[in-house]
Formats: sequence, C-alpha cells, structure tokens
Amino acid sequence: MNKIFKKGIVALAVIAFLASCKKEGTLNANLDIIDQNIIKNKNATDIWLDQNFLNPYNIETKYRYDRFELALSKNITPPLIEQVIPAMETVRDVWIKPFEAAGGADFIKRISPKQFVLAGSAEYNSNGTITLGTAEGGRKIVLYVLNDFDKTSLPSVTRMIQVIQHEYTHILNQTVDITPEYQTVSRGGYEANWTQRPLTEAYSLGFITQYARVSPLEDFAEQSSNMLMMGRVKYNGIVASLPADAQAKLKKKEQYVVDYFKTAFNIDFYQLQSEVQKALFNISAPVLHRMIGPGIGYTTLTTNPSAEPNQSAEFLAAWNTAKSAVAAIGGAGRQLNNMQLIFGANNLLTVRYNYTNSAGSALQADADYTMAVNATTGVATITLNATQPTTTTYGNMNTLRPGVAAINTYLTSGTFRINWINQIIPGQIGFVGSLGAFYKTANANSYIYGVMN
Repeated sequence: MNKIFKKGIVALAVIAFLASCKKEGTLNANLDIIDQNIIKNKNATDIWLDQNFLNPYNIETKYRYDRFELALSKNITPPLIEQVIPAMETVRDVWIKPFEAAGGADFIKRISPKQFVLAGSAEYNSNGTITLGTAEGGRKIVLYVLNDFDKTSLPSVTRMIQVIQHEYTHILNQTVDITPEYQTVSRGGYEANWTQRPLTEAYSLGFITQYARVSPLEDFAEQSSNMLMMGRVKYNGIVASLPADAQAKLKKKEQYVVDYFKTAFNIDFYQLQSEVQKALFNISAPVLHRMIGPGIGYTTLTTNPSAEPNQSAEFLAAWNTAKSAVAAIGGAGRQLNNMQLIFGANNLLTVRYNYTNSAGSALQADADYTMAVNATTGVATITLNATQPTTTTYGNMNTLRPGVAAINTYLTSGTFRINWINQIIPGQIGFVGSLGAFYKTANANSYIYGVMN
C-alpha cells in the first residue's frame, strides 16, 4: 500500500514538471497546402461544378489532390484542372441527362453517388490490369485517367462513361437487389483469374466481357453498362455472331437487365439505351459503312420498292422490270415481294429475293456477291461471284435469275457510297430500324434504300 502511494507522488511530480515546462507558440504550417480541399476562394471550375452538380444533384466533385481519397500504396497523378470541366460536362450529358429522360427529372437526385473523386492517371495493379474507376459504398465514384480524357473522342468518352455506368449499376443494385436467378445463367463460368482468359472464351460462355466472369454482380454491371454503351445495333451484332448456346445466355441476361430496370425503377431500358446513344452521336455521328457485318452491327438491309416512298427512279424501274419478268417466268405467276442485302464476313454480300409461287408458298432465292468497301470513303464495289453454293435457296435463284437480271445489272454496273438516307427521308440514324442507302457514286439521285437491322 505504501509502495503504491509513493509511486503516485512521483507521477504527480512528473506531471507538475511537464506542466511547468509547457511552452506555447504559433504553428508554422500552412494547412491549406496539406489539404487543398479547404476552399476559401472558389475559382471558375469550383463555381461551374457547384452550378452543374452540387446545387442540382447534391453531388460533390473533388479534383484537388487528396491522397486519402485514393489507394495509399499506389502512385497516382493528380488531375489537370483544365480537364475537369470537359470531363464533367461529358458526365452530365452522357450519363445524367439520359437517366433523367428515361427515369424522370428527379431520378439522379434520388439515387446517385454523392461524390466524384478525380485522378489524373490510372491505378496500376499487380496482375497487369489497371483500375479505371471504383465505387465505394454507393456514395463515391473515383474516376481515373482524367489527364488522357478527350471529350471530342468517342473511344475516350465511351471508356469513361462505361466506368460510370458500371459503377452506377452497383449503386442501383445496393438500392434494389438483382434476382438470384441471374447467377444461374452462366453457372460454372465465373472465374476469379479472368485476366488470363480470352474474350472469345468469355463470349462462348455467355459473358459480354472477360471482367464479367469475376462474379454475378460484376457480370450484371458489365451486362448493363455494355448494353448501354454499345447500343442495340452493336450489341445485337456481337450476340448474333456467337454460337447458339452463347446467344441464348446473353439474350437471357439482356432480359434480366431489362426486367430489373422496369420492375425496380420503372425505367424502359431500351429508351435509356437510345438516350445514351443519342448523346454519343452528338460527339461522333454514326458512320453506316463502319456498322455493317456480323459481330459489328447491321447484318441486313431490307427494301420493298413497290410499297416504300422516295425510292430512286432508276432502281424502282429496275425493280418493276424484275417483278414483271419474275411473274412471267414459265407462266407460273410468281410474285416478287421484297429484297434483302445480307452482309456476311470477308466481304460477302448475299442478295436475297423473297417471293411467292403460284400456290402462295413463301420462298427465297439467294445470290452471293463480293462487296469491297473502302474503309475511309464508304464506297463499295459489288461483283457477282462466279461460283455459287448449291443449297436450296441458291437453286431457287437458278429459276429466278433471268427475271432479276435488271437488278443484277444495277448492282454491278457502278460503285456505291454507303450512307444514311435521313437527308431525304427524315429520321433517326444509328438505331435498329434506321434507314440506310446505297447511292450510285456517278449519280447521287440513284440509290437503293431500306431498313437496317
């Protein structure tokens, strides 16, 4: 007891000594330099961010370098201030505005990250990948690689908004869970070591990207974000180029995404997808000749000149000549209904005539051509192949060939410029069902137009 008491006296003496030695002074440190997010005098960038994000959406944007917002173990470059407004303008126009159009003016106000953190460079990982974006707790999205961003470049915009769409899907999933059945579509295909697996393998197992194989939640976020950023034409083109089992899985996942957005948030996903594409088209208008072919986008142009207005006079004359000639072949009373240009791989163009025989049975007649397209100008040269397949539809062409000679001559007698026809027939471009045309390069008033699908 006495021993404890003595120790207490010593302790009090030490405290008294320390107190008597206390010295006060002004700390010679500028805390504003340590934390640049203590903003006393807002600059033009701060004011713009307040007007476009903080005030309308209660979303803070941190672009001043704050080491504690990023991984401490990584070397990450601060963002350039001149990159901030162009990047966030794109976020507003390509991410926020489409959701407002499809989900209502208050949708982003109700469900959104409350903070964007901007980093100049990527976050490099030990497995050879780089992190382009992260979402934390449904509250914060970190965007990397800001210093390389170019708002006039479609690939640059698509890369950044893809990250936001992916991370925002996670935020939506934290608000309303996805159905557990989603993970059964590609059961057995999830793979933590996704970086070592090729995209072709991911496709074959029903995954839209390699990263989708990480987990069902990452799969859902990749499925949703890629459908939005690819658009229906490109997405459908990829799906259509895959084996039947992979097609079925991706179509099933597509339906799960569509149903989720409708059930959870009353959003028509295809409307949202269209709004995103319209925003992307403002950055770079879709070029038709770069959007045709399996695995790329459009695979058919369908035309019925007898029923469609504004078909060019020269092609309409060739079509009417062919209709009359087909009807007269062998006195059989055949009826030419419509014509399709089917775009295949390796410059293959199949011209398909859909017709009925005298009994009213629907038949098809096919002929293969080689279509060489100049990648820069979109000018195409079409040549009838000397050797044709021998399957039924090609056999039917042996019967129809004399009747459709006028159309064959039209296709092979000159070159064509592939483009939209919205200057002649107003309408949207770049979507399923948009109207495309093959214009004679020697006479722009001579063309074939039809529905792109």
